[in-house]
Amino acid sequence: MLRGIDEMLGLAPQLSLDAMHGELRGKRLREIAVELLRQKRGVGTVVHYREWYELLLEAGIRVAGRDPLATFLTQIARAPGVESVRPRSGLYRLGVAG
Repeated sequence: MLRGIDEMLGLAPQLSLDAMHGELRGKRLREIAVELLRQKRGVGTVVHYREWYELLLEAGIRVAGRDPLATFLTQIARAPGVESVRPRSGLYRLGVAG
């Protein structure tokens, strides 16, 4: 029961799929996007932001904003541990510290 409460409040150490319903933005979007990429592709794997966005959609996660893809791109560019592979390429990867 306590684990369920922690998950609902977003305090559990592991992401709950139930906690990811609704539209995400800001810090929570960055956290979930990074964790999802870590789980699906792993650290150091290069991924285009559109492919990464598709991973979110496949997981049932929606991004808030007038242009959800632009919101997503802005947030991942700010996420700790996320590195741009080459400027203006749209390619990103999780660094070892990510």
